[in-house]
Amino acid sequence: MRRLALFLLPAALVAGEARYARLGEIEGRPEIQLRAADAWQPALRNTPLIDGAWVRTGASARAEIELDEGSAWRLDAESLGELSDYTQLSTGQRITLLSLDRGVAYFTGAPEGRDALILAVPGAQATVRRGARLRLEARDAWSQIAVIEGSVLFSSPAAELEIKEGQMVRAEPGNAARFFLYREIPALESDKWSEARDKALVTSSGGHLAGARYGVADLDAAGTWIETGAFGTVWKPKIAAGWAPFRNGKWAWYEGLGYTWIAAEPWGWLPYHYGRWAQDQTAGWVWVPGKDTVFSPGDVFWLRGAKLAGWGPLAPGEVWDGRARPQLFLNANSTFAAFVPEMREIDPAGFAAPKEPLAVAAFTAALPSPALAAARLEAQRPALRAGSTRVVPHLAGVTFEQAADGVGAGTAGAQPAPGYENAAQVVNTTIVQPPPEPPLVIVTPPEPPPETYYPAPVFTGIVVVNPPERDRDDSRRRRREQPQPAPLRPAPKPREEQPKAAPAPPAPQPAPAAAPIRRTEEVQKRPDPPKEQPKPVDAPAAPVPRTSDAVTRGEAESRRKQQ
Repeated sequence: MRRLALFLLPAALVAGEARYARLGEIEGRPEIQLRAADAWQPALRNTPLIDGAWVRTGASARAEIELDEGSAWRLDAESLGELSDYTQLSTGQRITLLSLDRGVAYFTGAPEGRDALILAVPGAQATVRRGARLRLEARDAWSQIAVIEGSVLFSSPAAELEIKEGQMVRAEPGNAARFFLYREIPALESDKWSEARDKALVTSSGGHLAGARYGVADLDAAGTWIETGAFGTVWKPKIAAGWAPFRNGKWAWYEGLGYTWIAAEPWGWLPYHYGRWAQDQTAGWVWVPGKDTVFSPGDVFWLRGAKLAGWGPLAPGEVWDGRARPQLFLNANSTFAAFVPEMREIDPAGFAAPKEPLAVAAFTAALPSPALAAARLEAQRPALRAGSTRVVPHLAGVTFEQAADGVGAGTAGAQPAPGYENAAQVVNTTIVQPPPEPPLVIVTPPEPPPETYYPAPVFTGIVVVNPPERDRDDSRRRRREQPQPAPLRPAPKPREEQPKAAPAPPAPQPAPAAAPIRRTEEVQKRPDPPKEQPKPVDAPAAPVPRTSDAVTRGEAESRRKQQ
């Protein structure tokens, strides 16, 4: 599975405000695992989901997850999904990576501004850049991404292309070199369920809230918006007499957040985590929306006794440090539960409130934090995963035995988590081992075409390449090496035949080739050539100037032959 990753980002960019998704509409008995070392436990509506949380559904279970920017992610029956990356940078940019390991999932929504929103299945992923509705499927041998509305950017090891409305792409994790593109989307029975949930999330209450994007639709059916003189526009729930905030539900411990309220009311998301409750003289209990969008675990005052804890709502704008008497403190407004240190859940169900709370408890700014379990520290190392599901080798109160068929089952002596005593699925926890990973497919690349080699000339001697500045010497050396004709020299004349007249100037002779300039070393090393006497060459005698009574030898000879 391809996952979005951030490498070497400065700490200032990574350290941003934490994000919390809402577990909304549920059917059947889905389960959640907030951290790697936690046991799987039944999912409760309005449970905050954090980065790295897992959600799985059984044969007749479904779950809807609402993101803080207004998107919705739904898991059909027999599905497993994870909030693989659900963070926010200090610049405000939100990073969301939703991974489907198996089953069927639906997504409806769009990123805001520069937010990054990616949906991943084994072997492929889809990047949502604008409003879209998608259906994702993850099976043993293949994965599919279908675009019901809008368009997404499909990415896999084999390709990256835009998938438009009405198209579907199939990828095979065992064969990453190919994918399939379909022009039609076959219908599934769960399509109608997802479409009905999209219509149910359409709300009219969004105009009364600044920045709130999830849990808004529940306010339309569960209450009304009214105007008050003291608090302005507020929301009044449809409640019975004697109702009080922070009473129907329980507290759950979240690392970095503290005890966080999980309301039992179906609409109990925004009114407990954004804004505060107030008592109006005429309207009674009303919810005053907050001015910011910072998630709150629940703004309450605390009371602590020997074996109990109490709490109640803080008034809008009230700053409380644990010493003064809270503005809304009344016995009727306070709720109590059994409490001892190290408790990770506080459930008021069935606990009898004391008649005089201040006689058995005192105000405190916060309850003590439970210690971090060693198993959680170990889980911070490489994720305890095998294939597509996480397998925890040992959990407190639960042991697993390996069955012959490879399926581990919880022992009968395992104790359920506090607050889930009536959930049979916690006692008989089943961990299904993932199917064996497909064999590694090694693709042998085709052999390259044979190359043609051309023989290069072979030089048996030494080739000397002279620099440009010696071109003149080279030309002289080449002229010296070429054969030159022997110079013509006139034969000596007998003295008796030589006229006594002044000799004429000799005829011009060709100038002998200039001897090449040799280095002193070469002249010293080479032996002197033997001295040879030049061979006489018959040559015409030098012309003798003629006078009126002078006859040349040639003319005399010619005349003698004629006689």
